[in-house]
Amino acid sequence: MKQMKSILATVKDDVIAFIESNSELFFNERDFQMHLAVYLRGLNKYDDVDVEYYIPHSELDNYIWKNELRLDIVVRNGNEFVPIELKYKTKAVEKRLPRFEEWLTVQVMKNQGAQDLGMYDFWKDVRRLEMVRNRFKNVTGGLAVFLTNDKAYLNAPKETSNNYLFSMSSGIHTKQKHWQNMNSTCARTHINFEVEKDYEIEWRCNAVENVDMNYCIVEI
Repeated sequence: MKQMKSILATVKDDVIAFIESNSELFFNERDFQMHLAVYLRGLNKYDDVDVEYYIPHSELDNYIWKNELRLDIVVRNGNEFVPIELKYKTKAVEKRLPRFEEWLTVQVMKNQGAQDLGMYDFWKDVRRLEMVRNRFKNVTGGLAVFLTNDKAYLNAPKETSNNYLFSMSSGIHTKQKHWQNMNSTCARTHINFEVEKDYEIEWRCNAVENVDMNYCIVEI
């Protein structure tokens, strides 16, 4: 008898299908979030797809960050929930767009830079999803999704780099998420932490309007 796929595996497959079939560049992370949520709702296979799903951080044990927790997307089937956290980090791209029947040159994607903090924020998403799953018995798992046209994220930092332990290069990554230089500005403003286990990152690529959009998904 064929075993039914879990809701976590189903949602992951649907997120991949969305990214692989997407044919337009997103302006920013919110644009990415809303398009993905609309896509998941349109599949008509889930009981609910919510956005900006608020969780008081006081409900989570050892929550070390000061900001509130609003999960980008939460998918529900019955009493099973899968939260999704998204990161969209970009280098500048301009293109011609029609606006009110006129063609304009528009900066569709901005040059964000600060890749060390982008890596930190991705692993922070992983840790927060672990905490949510541990706190709520109906959360079967979560997905941390990272989409970028900045190939710097695919490269491993040098071993002497401050952000070496926050690497997002392909392969296995250890639990420790610490800055190497504890006197750096990054270490003072972005607190060290650890995730529960080693995670593997595998990068995939979908070309959109001649721009390589690389993505990875970590399953929690």
